[in-house]
Amino acid sequence: MRLLSVMACLILFSGCSVQSSQLSAVMGLFKTPGKDTSLNGWTVKYANYEAMVYPVALPQGILFSNKAGDQILFDGWSITQVSGMGRGRIALSITDTQSERQYRQGNRLVAVHQCQEWQRQVNSGMTSFSQLCSDKKGLKHSNSYENSILVVGDGSISIIRQIVDERLSPLTLIRLE
Repeated sequence: MRLLSVMACLILFSGCSVQSSQLSAVMGLFKTPGKDTSLNGWTVKYANYEAMVYPVALPQGILFSNKAGDQILFDGWSITQVSGMGRGRIALSITDTQSERQYRQGNRLVAVHQCQEWQRQVNSGMTSFSQLCSDKKGLKHSNSYENSILVVGDGSISIIRQIVDERLSPLTLIRLE
């Protein structure tokens, strides 16, 4: 519990900004009637790493964390901070501006990606939000990818899949039933 308090304080003072209208709309998707968010387990997958994490609501968003020191901060649309994730132990912050997503290790900018607005698609009672992005590898070369959020029929988020580093590695969060 003490580790979780320290993690929450670190996130609170990290200076990330969140648009409250977006956050409040999506934060409601984490809460289902009769369930305590802190008791719902999620699986995180990143590169060859997989672990169980638990969500905690903070003013900046939802912090997914565990005793191994893994931390993923989700602001309602984007994963904005990632640390831990096994032997490689990454520590990145991600900032979205109008059409760019910037990846930083400490104060060092490691990548800038161009991203379009989120698109919504409804199919079979589920809502999928997707966002097309591409990295800037020069004038001739760029790699495209898609970030996504899946909302199931009861209105709760089930899967979050987003690129979280300069190597275009996806991080996937899957809610366990």
